[in-house]
Amino acid sequence: MRAVVSVVLLALVTGLARTEEPPKPAEAGESPAVEHALFPEKESVPLRASLSDGVKLFTPDEEFVLRLHVMAQADGKLFLPGNQDPARSGVYLPRVRTYFEGDLTKSFQYEVSLQRSVEGTFDILDANVNWRPMEQFQVKLGRFLVPYSYDWYDHLEQFFITPERGLFPLNFGLSRAGGGMVGWKLAEKRVEYAVGWFSGQVAGLADTNTTRDAVAYLNVLPFRSTDRFPALRYLNLGGSVAIGDQQYAAEPLPLRTSLQSSDNDEAAQGASAVFLDFFPGVVALGTRTQGALHAAWYVNSLSVETEFAAGRFGYAKEDGTMTVLPVGGFHAGAGYFLTGEQVTDRSVVEPLRPFNPVSGQRGPGAIEPFARVSHLRLGSALFRDGLADASLYTDRATIVDIGWNWYPNKYLKFYFDWQHASYGSPVLINRKSGTLRQTNDLLWVRAQLNF
Repeated sequence: MRAVVSVVLLALVTGLARTEEPPKPAEAGESPAVEHALFPEKESVPLRASLSDGVKLFTPDEEFVLRLHVMAQADGKLFLPGNQDPARSGVYLPRVRTYFEGDLTKSFQYEVSLQRSVEGTFDILDANVNWRPMEQFQVKLGRFLVPYSYDWYDHLEQFFITPERGLFPLNFGLSRAGGGMVGWKLAEKRVEYAVGWFSGQVAGLADTNTTRDAVAYLNVLPFRSTDRFPALRYLNLGGSVAIGDQQYAAEPLPLRTSLQSSDNDEAAQGASAVFLDFFPGVVALGTRTQGALHAAWYVNSLSVETEFAAGRFGYAKEDGTMTVLPVGGFHAGAGYFLTGEQVTDRSVVEPLRPFNPVSGQRGPGAIEPFARVSHLRLGSALFRDGLADASLYTDRATIVDIGWNWYPNKYLKFYFDWQHASYGSPVLINRKSGTLRQTNDLLWVRAQLNF
């Protein structure tokens, strides 16, 4: 897979980089060079470049475009109390990504992105082609974000209000998978829809193809085109559903407070507290259904986001006993720019007064305090059917995040977060000593580059 992607990228860069240079005359006694069929000289065009959000290479008519950009995050985490296992205080790299994306004529878009994975290797994050014959319709094929849940599908991780997603999408989100979808935006962008079918995995980057999911997503801005309610112009309302089947048994991942499921591997175990781990031999298997309702409101300097989700997930034990486990949860959060920046969605923030003393810019940057509450509850069948140990883990968790974001410029962002977690019953926070606690805390600083 990596070799194929490398060849594709090499072909794209080579094709875009050709310019209108006259063919080199053949030397005496030398046969004229034969032009490669893929790049006939008569079709070569000059290449232009620009530097803004990454590097952009393009033809003058912008029919062919290649954009290169990177996103990197570094976390400093201090867990309280400090005697936890597997949670360990330290420095982590949750995401290091490189994006290659652009246009192959204005009707076709492509994306190939790589993410640092286990033990420093890079794996395919996204790889897809999108056909968009008109603004109101698109067909996307490949691997990409599944159009389910506002918290996953509407904006990328670098634009979150808080460092990570709420508890339900963090632990049960569909993340990325291979498949296809149709959708786009209607009625002057007041309605966004998507319908798709995907074959993927429980979590992670590997395309194990153990799952099948049909999904649908709808987001509406009912007051976008009216002047009667200007404060509600960027009010978003909508929902999403997913019906799936875990066709092959897969080990369920522990449920965590500060680590998204796609990064939930052995190399990153220390980056989060665990409040539920299943018994050995329990596997995810069978049908699963889930749905979510969301609302988001962006007005002046204020961002408000909330989502309610519920689902039923199939599990099986070694003796063949099947359990359908109900799960529900919600999160609600808000952020407000004290420095006056205006928002209409969660995207790139350009500070009104950047912080760059070397260049004479001595402003404060953009400062955004935030707060969020998130809750998750699992059904009584979790312990009744013997999927987990009730003396060590819990079926309820609530986290509260309070902090602020600082944007020195449009490319850098720093999160400063205090996260308090409380549980329905004491949970095992140290596997070696057997220590149980009903609350724990995390002091969290994240530095992010998005260029």
